[in-house]
Amino acid sequence: MFQASLVIFVGGLAATSVMLPSGLFSDRYGRRTMIILSMAFLFVSPLLYTLANSWEETFLYTVINTVAFSLFTPARMTMIADSVKLRSLGTAYGLMNLAWPIGGIIGPFLGGFLADSYGWVTFFYFLCVVALASAVLSVFLDESRGKSKGEDEERNESVSFGREVTLVLVVFFLIHILGNAARGILGTVFPFYLTDHFGKTKTETGIFFSIGFGLATLIAQLPSGVLADRLGRKKMMVYSVALIPILSLVFPFTSDYVSTLVIYTALSSLWSATWPASSAYLMDISATSKRGMMIGVRLAAVRLGFTVGPLIGGFLWDAFDPAISFYTTTCFFVSSFLLILLLKE
Repeated sequence: MFQASLVIFVGGLAATSVMLPSGLFSDRYGRRTMIILSMAFLFVSPLLYTLANSWEETFLYTVINTVAFSLFTPARMTMIADSVKLRSLGTAYGLMNLAWPIGGIIGPFLGGFLADSYGWVTFFYFLCVVALASAVLSVFLDESRGKSKGEDEERNESVSFGREVTLVLVVFFLIHILGNAARGILGTVFPFYLTDHFGKTKTETGIFFSIGFGLATLIAQLPSGVLADRLGRKKMMVYSVALIPILSLVFPFTSDYVSTLVIYTALSSLWSATWPASSAYLMDISATSKRGMMIGVRLAAVRLGFTVGPLIGGFLWDAFDPAISFYTTTCFFVSSFLLILLLKE
């Protein structure tokens, strides 16, 4: 468990270090350019995994894979912001985020099925096909480099990177480190938890994540984006996160697969409901020429959380009772919620 989490940790550390520079590069060289470059990395990394003869070799391949996503994510988020009015940005992010859970529904089940039925090599070859198709589609995107949409341009460009914005970024950084560290712990622990406690196969574990993450996120994205525009960014984040610590605390007391799945689905849905609101919040206070950088800071915190989370989860699982992992997750979610309360609407 700890060795597996160590590989994830190193990959996450690499992704975290690249996230902010990739946001800056998307401001300077264009969003489309960074997206195409990321797809090239995503094509290479699965091929390298098929050559691995030991688990130590996967450190480098995981770094390449996670860096690819670090190049992609700031570019796609700022490309959307460049093309949408600020008052509709929460809805736009909610629509855009539908792509993730659709992949999240299909991917875990398909990955588990391919690994069970045909072996890991077939799984990695399939990833190469997906990356190649994504690269071809990326060629048809229009380039954007810090453009803004009409009426928002004058107001948005007048935003200065002052003390207040800096404080908001610091709070956002801490919110996302803590919340995503908790998510990283759960994501690392649950595959082992499902096999050890419930005797589930890789396919059944894949189905768990297809529903518990993919379907849960799909359900939450569009409504949460619309509500972020209508209720306000902070309110949406507060309402979404308030119940999560309670759900996390219940995990050690569940005794069957179905109830565990229902709780995990609710938790994933509520946390993913913060995505459109938190992204739109930062775009509201960002000059268009600084959007890549601002999103890069947020995503660096997300990646850092997902970097330290698996390492913490792996250590706690090996060293203590599995319930300790869930109690730690609850503490992280509570801390993240308290920091959200510090934000202004």
